[in-house]
Amino acid sequence: MSAATLAERPQEVPTDDERARRRPPGRLVVPVWFVMRNGVLPWAMLIVAGVNASVLAMRGAPWRADLLWIIDWIPIGHVAVAPVVAGAAAIDLARLSVGTRHLEDHRWWRSPAAAVTWAYAVGVGGTNVAAIVVAALVEVPPSVDPRALLGVGVHLLMLTLFAALGALVGRALGPILGGVLAAVIALVGVSMFSARTEHISLLYAGASLNPRVGRSYSVVYLGSQVVMLSLLILACLMMRRGVARSGWRRVGEGAVAVVAVGLVVVAGSVGPSSRLVYTGKPPSLCEDVSGVPVCMYPEHARVQAEVNTQLARMFEAARQAGYHSLVPREVREVTGGEIEWHGASLLLDEPLIGEPVTPRSLVLDLVDPWYCDERGGEVPTSDAFSAESYNVESTWLELVDPALVAEQAPYRSLDSDEVDRLMREFRTCTYPFR
Repeated sequence: MSAATLAERPQEVPTDDERARRRPPGRLVVPVWFVMRNGVLPWAMLIVAGVNASVLAMRGAPWRADLLWIIDWIPIGHVAVAPVVAGAAAIDLARLSVGTRHLEDHRWWRSPAAAVTWAYAVGVGGTNVAAIVVAALVEVPPSVDPRALLGVGVHLLMLTLFAALGALVGRALGPILGGVLAAVIALVGVSMFSARTEHISLLYAGASLNPRVGRSYSVVYLGSQVVMLSLLILACLMMRRGVARSGWRRVGEGAVAVVAVGLVVVAGSVGPSSRLVYTGKPPSLCEDVSGVPVCMYPEHARVQAEVNTQLARMFEAARQAGYHSLVPREVREVTGGEIEWHGASLLLDEPLIGEPVTPRSLVLDLVDPWYCDERGGEVPTSDAFSAESYNVESTWLELVDPALVAEQAPYRSLDSDEVDRLMREFRTCTYPFR
């Protein structure tokens, strides 16, 4: 055939998908766009984005400006995200790996399962990171804890594990059965291993409805999760049913699975009890309110003006009526759990979810000595303490505005001497709480 004839014949230009299929097995890296164009990954990303958006919109978005809380809030949706990611990955692996059986004989990191897992790690993981970034931009956090990156990394590894689990099931079963079974296994796994325990829980990612200000991540806890999740991902990708491999490779692959499962068991028995540690950093957004320093965390600056207005109203009403002991020397915001401040405190759960700030929402925190060791514990406080503290709170509300107590349960109005005695005993933890 002459050169002229070849020149006249139109050349067939291979498509992108054909180029991907023609790559030598040793260089096989299935790109993310290939799985997105040919699989259900885009739908999985859309569902994950919808779940994240729904979770972030819950309860008035109280996580605003609290970066660690944003990172711990989003995993509330893992109960829906896990089965979606695992099921979709199983479907894609079962469909897209047809005719690629010969590729399974190569290194596990060049297998179709590894490619699908990587595609989901990038696609779904990117969707998750985008949700965190958008949430952080809604109200920019005043500071960034470097350990937040560790928290995000654990999230991404969890999503990757769901995908690897789906790929493992999809390799052995068809798209429909594999997708359903992978989704069920992921849902069961989240149900069993995402709850907080006394030690390390493999899939526990916070899922918290409580603020994270004044806290940071435990490197030991999250670092242990990184190791366990990474090994489990490797174990899922290494297990290739029906692929001929040498004995030592089989032993190595089995050893990875055994070590991963063993670490999960050991960490669940002897690991640290909390994934968070207290930084000891006091609230730094302070303002003088009727002569009383009131300090809050900068992350909650949006409610400061409303809180201080109501506190000023309460302090002035107590002073004018001669109940000076009700007015504390200083007020600090605390974040629940271990009380790091021994004095009048504020827990701003209701204001952070958009509820109006009223004297009723503040008076309990100002009166009740949560920090007293005798106040805590598993044994409930006495009925006498409950009645006395309720009388003090109601008396204070009556001083502010009698309408605040008009429709509440009956109480005994206390004179200033009784309030002085009780408040002194409360604040010095000398009251017989039990």
